[in-house]
Amino acid sequence: MPDNLEELTRFEELFRRNYPLLCQRVQRITRDLSVAEDIVQEVFVSYWNSEQRLSIQAPEAYLYKAVINKALNAVSIQKRRSVLAIQYGAQQPLTTSSADQALQLEELQQQLDLALATLPPMCRKVFLLSRYEEMSHQEIADFLGISPNTVDNHIKKALSILRQALLNWLLLFLVS
Repeated sequence: MPDNLEELTRFEELFRRNYPLLCQRVQRITRDLSVAEDIVQEVFVSYWNSEQRLSIQAPEAYLYKAVINKALNAVSIQKRRSVLAIQYGAQQPLTTSSADQALQLEELQQQLDLALATLPPMCRKVFLLSRYEEMSHQEIADFLGISPNTVDNHIKKALSILRQALLNWLLLFLVS
């Protein structure tokens, strides 16, 4: 734990400068401001308590990467929980016709979530950064340390898998 007032001041400046932007970025992934704020705060606390923080050359880049990774992990865990809840009957039945439409949309979202869960980990990460974080191919490549061509290949693969999974679901849905 740092004793130095100068170090504390630098940390406070780092926090004030980056907290709003990091929360905004994480909220794009989690779709929930309170979850985003919690994630960003956890990362800042972890950074503050870390003995290695003084050796980190680019703290902004470190924090950015840490909150994005934590957000992607949180979304992945939440989706797994949703799938388990659905599998074990935690859904409440809906009764009205507008509720039927809502159920159909919910089923479609669940199928999309299931299809996303089947993607290979790196492919899923690239796809989520592209679609939910709205990062460019070059930004993703820099962030993950891979080439832009690899990013493009992962996105093409993800879209192909998702398209096939949702097409199969749609055909089953229309037949039933």
